[in-house]
Amino acid sequence: MAIIINTIKTLKTNKFNYFLLSISILIGTILRYNFWANKPADSIEISTLGYSLGHNFLDIPLDKVITWQQLLSPLRFDATIPYSDVIHNLMTESTHPPLYFLLTHFWLKIFTPDGEIVSLAVGRSLSALFGVLAIPAIFALGCFAFRSQIVGQIAAALMALSPYGIYVAQEARHYTLTILWIIISLAFLIQAIRCIQQQKKLPLWLGCFWIIINSLGIATHYFFALTLAAEGLVMGWFLLRDIKQFSQRYWCHIYIVGLGSLVGCLVWLPAVIGISGNDLTSWIDTSYDLDEIWQPILRLFVWGITMIFMLPVEGTSTFISILSGVIMLLVLVWIFPSLWGGWKVAIASPSTGLSLQILGAFLGFAILLFLFVIYGLGKDISLVARYGFVYFPVVLLLLGSSMANCWQNNIDEKKTRNKLFKNIPNFFRATGKKVVVIILIMGLCGALSVVTNYAYQKSRRADLLAQVIQTKSQAPILIAMSYKTHSEIRALMAIGLYFKRWEKQTNLPTETLEFILAKKQENSALLPDSTIAKILKEKARPLDLWAVNLEVNKNDLEKLNCWENPDNLPKVNYSYELYNCR
Repeated sequence: MAIIINTIKTLKTNKFNYFLLSISILIGTILRYNFWANKPADSIEISTLGYSLGHNFLDIPLDKVITWQQLLSPLRFDATIPYSDVIHNLMTESTHPPLYFLLTHFWLKIFTPDGEIVSLAVGRSLSALFGVLAIPAIFALGCFAFRSQIVGQIAAALMALSPYGIYVAQEARHYTLTILWIIISLAFLIQAIRCIQQQKKLPLWLGCFWIIINSLGIATHYFFALTLAAEGLVMGWFLLRDIKQFSQRYWCHIYIVGLGSLVGCLVWLPAVIGISGNDLTSWIDTSYDLDEIWQPILRLFVWGITMIFMLPVEGTSTFISILSGVIMLLVLVWIFPSLWGGWKVAIASPSTGLSLQILGAFLGFAILLFLFVIYGLGKDISLVARYGFVYFPVVLLLLGSSMANCWQNNIDEKKTRNKLFKNIPNFFRATGKKVVVIILIMGLCGALSVVTNYAYQKSRRADLLAQVIQTKSQAPILIAMSYKTHSEIRALMAIGLYFKRWEKQTNLPTETLEFILAKKQENSALLPDSTIAKILKEKARPLDLWAVNLEVNKNDLEKLNCWENPDNLPKVNYSYELYNCR
């Protein structure tokens, strides 16, 4: 970091530059902490909070009626639980390394009274804080990599407004901390290659610091290994270009860093070995059907666009969603010629060309690694956007370098634009500074779309389901769900947490609300001695049975005088039915 700071000091600085950076940080902070507490909990956030508190999810009773207090017991803060329990339960039940969970344990300890259910807002606030810190971090990297404060300022503004950046910052997850490690590690990569180009040794202390950062990255998220692999491929590419000098002394410290980083990864190998076959990862198995095999490539492209800008595409009418998609695509086509011109100027510049080659190669190798994981290892990591954190900072830096050249040189799009647009009046041409303004405005629109929940909605809307239950039920409620892994426990807890959060504002007495997790049977037949059948026979009537992701035969329930409610129930990303038991 000292090298980055010294590089920034050598640039022409003034109070206005720091003022602009402060504006980006302020806007990014407001966006990340705006409505972040009101969004419903996602099951993976429940996982983060539960394990961070040192609890496990296997103590929740199965095949037994429980109250919301029992259901939410893994989210209750216990000041006597040591950090060792956080590591033990996490490594036993989950598929993640412990660093972020230990930090969250410390964070929750500061803000949560003993014995209270943890606040979702407090849990998310730590991720949001790391998301804010990424703004000055990418500013520093932009200045260091391209020796330009304009690139740094634009990269910081892009980070502040990035819809994707806000999305990952508003979840109680470890992605924003990993992004910080990636930004720092990229700075070391650039400095190392600069040393190679100058045939100088990378300072040993710098190499040791790089190893530490890489080890912290892999201890935060195992997918940081993809970052290290991409960096290794970039180094290999430069080694091939310098193959005659591969035995020179200035390569020695690079080899030491590579070996040290490998050791930092291998420490976690015993924990990683069983992940690919874990039931918790079966949902990302790649589909090789001809009508689906091409979809991961399209998804990676779409997630890449949302790192820059976005419009309302969820929670609106189909017409608005389609219109938003068309507008984003048209804007992308409109500005691309000028951006391409900006990259051509940057790659030809002695001061920026090397960094652009490094970051461009990193992005290319990262995408290839994603495709290898998807098609080679059979794990479709394109199914969700969050794994794009591996190359997210690089996308912003590459775009920032092009936008900086557009801003400084006022590159005219008409020199490179497609003939299709040659008759567009000058006012409507995407040229120079206009490109920068357009992208930032679109980024702000995307940021507001995420904040107001019109983009990057939770995969399961526990809040909507709870509202439906509250509206439709007049009798005591039993919410039943089939159990396979603790993923189902977390999904049911997300519903319970919503009722707990809104207990005082709903007309639904919590004492009339009960839950059951039923072990999954070989088939959906409801046998007379099955748990659900026994409970329904014992429960007082009237009773409203909400079958949420419950694999049970409708006809078997009717034999127990539980009849499917004839009302049309809204879609809320859960498979659910209401049965009135009378």
